Amino acid sequence: MSTDKIYVDDVGTGITVDCVSTLEGVTEAALLVRKPDGTEVSWPATIIAIDGVKRFLRYVTHAGDLDQPGTYKVQARVLVPGWTGRGATFKFKVYQHFK
Repeated sequence: MSTDKIYVDDVGTGITVDCVSTLEGVTEAALLVRKPDGTEVSWPATIIAIDGVKRFLRYVTHAGDLDQPGTYKVQARVLVPGWTGRGATFKFKVYQHFK
């Protein structure tokens, strides 16, 4: 089933982030998430290639990840030898059931 909306308690929703730069040499990757109530969590991300380009991070939601309605703010975070940093912030909305 496909939907344009993400709902509270959805499980298996894929979050894919384009990091714009190559992720070759990355030793650790995560999505840093600020939930609508201000709680901050880290979701471990997998590096994936799309169309042969290895610059994307992906996380698939688990139970409890999307536990609040509202706007989630996300930053990619990667570690490579000699550098650790965050990407630009992006947002997505999670809706209450039946909205």
